[in-house]
Amino acid sequence: MGIFSVSKSSRSSSSTQSVTVATLGGAQVSLTLLEKLLDGTPIPFVKGAVGTALEVIKLAKAIQSDKEDCDNLIKRTTSLLIIILDSLKGKTEEEIPSHLKDAVERLSTNFHEVLNELKIIDKRVGKRGAGGITKAILYHFDNTEKLKGCSSKLEWAIAEFEARSRPPHVTYHCLWDSCAVGDIQSRFMPKGSGTLRRAAQGGARKSDCNQGRPGLLQEGQAKIEAKIEDGQTKIQDGQAKLQEGLDEIWDVVKDKISGGTPLSLPSTVMPANPRIFGRQMYINKVIQLIFSATSTRVAILGSGGMGKTSVALKTVHDSRIIERFGINRRWVPCEQATSVPLFFELIAKSLGLSPSTSNDRFSEIVAALEKSDTLQFVLFDNFETIWDIEGEQSVIANILSRLASIPSVSFIITMRGIQHPASDLIDWTSPRLPPLTPLEMDPAQEAFVRISPDSEGDPHLPELLRELDCMPLAITLMAKLAEVGETIMGLLSQWRREQVKLLSQPGGDRTSSIEVSIRLSLMSSPVRMNEDAIPLLSVLARLPGGASLAQLPTICPSITGWKAALRILRTAALVYDSPDKTVVHMLSPIRAYVLLHHPIADGPLQDLRNAYYQLADKGYTYHGDPNLDDVLAELSKEEINLDTIILDALRSADNKEGAISAATGYSSYLNLTQPRVNIMEEAIRAARGTGSTQLASCLNRYGDILRFQSQYDAASVALEEAAQRHLRMGYISRAAYSLWSIGDILLDQNVFDEACSKVEEARRLFIEVDDLVGAADSLFLLGNIYEAQGKFDIAISTLEESRSQFTQLGAGLGPANCLRLLGTVYCAQGQYEAAFSAATEAKLAYTELRSLRGTAHTLLLMGDIHFDQGQYSEAYSAAEEARSGYSGLGDKLGIAGSLTLMGNILIKQGRYDEVHPFAEDAKNMYITAGDLLGIADSLTLIGDAYLYQGKIDMAYSALQEAKSRFTQCNCGWYGSMRLADCNRALGKTYRLRGQYDNAIKVLQDARTVYSTQSRKKSYADECTEEIELALKERDNHENVD
Repeated sequence: MGIFSVSKSSRSSSSTQSVTVATLGGAQVSLTLLEKLLDGTPIPFVKGAVGTALEVIKLAKAIQSDKEDCDNLIKRTTSLLIIILDSLKGKTEEEIPSHLKDAVERLSTNFHEVLNELKIIDKRVGKRGAGGITKAILYHFDNTEKLKGCSSKLEWAIAEFEARSRPPHVTYHCLWDSCAVGDIQSRFMPKGSGTLRRAAQGGARKSDCNQGRPGLLQEGQAKIEAKIEDGQTKIQDGQAKLQEGLDEIWDVVKDKISGGTPLSLPSTVMPANPRIFGRQMYINKVIQLIFSATSTRVAILGSGGMGKTSVALKTVHDSRIIERFGINRRWVPCEQATSVPLFFELIAKSLGLSPSTSNDRFSEIVAALEKSDTLQFVLFDNFETIWDIEGEQSVIANILSRLASIPSVSFIITMRGIQHPASDLIDWTSPRLPPLTPLEMDPAQEAFVRISPDSEGDPHLPELLRELDCMPLAITLMAKLAEVGETIMGLLSQWRREQVKLLSQPGGDRTSSIEVSIRLSLMSSPVRMNEDAIPLLSVLARLPGGASLAQLPTICPSITGWKAALRILRTAALVYDSPDKTVVHMLSPIRAYVLLHHPIADGPLQDLRNAYYQLADKGYTYHGDPNLDDVLAELSKEEINLDTIILDALRSADNKEGAISAATGYSSYLNLTQPRVNIMEEAIRAARGTGSTQLASCLNRYGDILRFQSQYDAASVALEEAAQRHLRMGYISRAAYSLWSIGDILLDQNVFDEACSKVEEARRLFIEVDDLVGAADSLFLLGNIYEAQGKFDIAISTLEESRSQFTQLGAGLGPANCLRLLGTVYCAQGQYEAAFSAATEAKLAYTELRSLRGTAHTLLLMGDIHFDQGQYSEAYSAAEEARSGYSGLGDKLGIAGSLTLMGNILIKQGRYDEVHPFAEDAKNMYITAGDLLGIADSLTLIGDAYLYQGKIDMAYSALQEAKSRFTQCNCGWYGSMRLADCNRALGKTYRLRGQYDNAIKVLQDARTVYSTQSRKKSYADECTEEIELALKERDNHENVD
């Protein structure tokens, strides 16, 4: 037995013909009719789908809250019911093709999901008695969201059913049928119902009746009921009579719905001149093209929300266009054209043609244009609507081509995507315009502030606009929120939390809801018809830094048709290419929409993660690796994606082991470039939560990053735990490295004895497991400690031994590190030529090995060598370059050291006023790092500057504080020298304040320290002169008394 059918003469070309009885949502006739049609449905799986849909309608009608949302849900469910039944008319179960059966079963699943959601809502709000109303209030917001989600699911299901149920080839049927379908659809399709677009209030034909009748279906209720009863009687007589009766029922319904009631067309009055920002150059190009010939054809393309309509309208309202075309500027709102006949009627109305019952309306349009003796200009706005009608593209292409052939006609189309329609038939005016792109920052801010003047000058506005990718529609909607009192910082926080939901108004259209605008692009025919398009889009949405085209086969191996799918996504302007065509990107609002509504499937998600885990593992590369440059370049391009994928996996993956390992490798790379701790902090949380054996390695890497950022206390805690965990697991060499790192921290804190102890312990463990590189590294660090203590001879011998071992092992940075430290020792001894030679050789090695940190250290050493020799310009240049290198690495101590040296150089050059910003910045960085010696050193510099400026009291205050800081730390030889510098300046201050005895004492202390260093002889002599001057002034003062 077949489902009821309609004769071929009254059947149209696509499921857009399907009659919806959405307006019957509140009338008993629709439910009664559908129930009786269900009773006559003999095919089990169809009966199941229809039965579930009827349950959805009944439950939605029963829910007493959120009536508007429930009504919308009923309309969409009813629409789908009629579409199902219409698609199966006249077919037995054996005659239903597999693709159509799959489509119905998928719809049945959708109905079940919606029904389950409704049951939850009904359970919440249906209770009465104690607490019932309170709970209803509490659940109101969530219920509303669930209802909207149900409507969205069914809206998408309509489009999906069209795609799944359509056979491979669709033929173009007569225009009369399409016109009738347009009438039906425009009157009864619910607002915003996806690809089955409403025709606004439009219809394409006129009958003898001149007034609409709201009770159209109610008037025929009695007749319908009679036919139903008659049909049910015939069911009892047999299969043939059942089919006949159901056919009659359908004919009545169809006749009553499409019975010729005239429906008004939407307005074609040209919209007002819009305000627009940052597009004037583009508009000028459009106008130049229009003036390039008598008849021109221009397409303004781009993704949804780019402002294509605004650009086109701004062009049409330009004085030059008005002067050329006058009143003959026409606007055709193609968004309302859901059929070819309706498209004709919209054109005719824009031209001012009288209503007609002609079956050849297009000929009338062409005749009117061809006989015009003036130039005509037409704007076909949102042309993708008519272009996307399935099975009609060739017809639309011929229509547009015929219009383009009229010598007096010029037209512009605005259209989503990047492809000019009908390029094989139409010579689009050259040069073709590129698709519209997001706004630049300045016009984006101007557009925002024009709507929300109070936002002008807000420091967070550029950040908010960057997160929106400066998409014009997103800017407009966000600015409207700011206009009603939302702060920019508040909107920024809301955007990061809510994403596209923030910019989507309930019941909005493409101009007032970012979700609606994006959804329209996703529901275009090419996207829906390609099974790989949405899955690929879901993968790309996970890559905020863009997807490398070369890596796409690795990133999404399960999407075999990715090339064709990517072409479709490009054409729809859902993605775009980088200027060099190597990376494909997605605008932020589109990404947010896809992540929310089309989450990636588990399989492709794991493929994506695995690809980036393998990339992160390359971070374990080391200085001296011949592939280092290539690895650093590859990883630097993928930092945004690596951050996103690894952090997401650490937080949400079921198996986090791969993510933890990737985080450690990626952080190893970051340690070579710009260390940061956020990745490892998340990895440590994941490792602790899962009991991962990788926790010790995470702690070790975390401690290293903190060490390089001068966060010594936190670094020591992490490294100590890492060492103990490694020892318990039997990883001796790893434990030794953690101890080595702790020794390095203690050295930076000038705790020399403890530093030696930790490093000696590390060296013992390295030797125990034959880790010769670790043993040589330990010798290097011991040499560093000896140098800091002023034990130069043993430091030199230790460093030479370490350098020899490194060289034999071919251990990357080892020899360069030894050379740099030897240069420091030679400088301390006043052997400047040897020092500069060692530093130069070390810098060359660091450069070859791409060690940014080693290069910065060596530059600072070169600055010290130049300073000690009075070569202040050279010293300043070296220190400035070192500061730049440290800044790139986030090394605060290195930056502070560079600033301190630059301040001392400025004093030697007599540029005292310039010293204070350098010294204050250095002091703040030392305070942040908890470096007492550095704080004291910067205070000495501040006091010295005040002293030379003659600000004695301020100098005295700073120098006293500096001396107090020096006494709080174990200084070593370097600290002793810096304390001597402080005492030298303080002695001068005491003398100028008349505190001669204090002056003599501190100057003598300084001279004693300087006397141990030959290179400081000039400072020792200066102290002697100050002491003699103090003695003389004291004697004179006593004689006066």
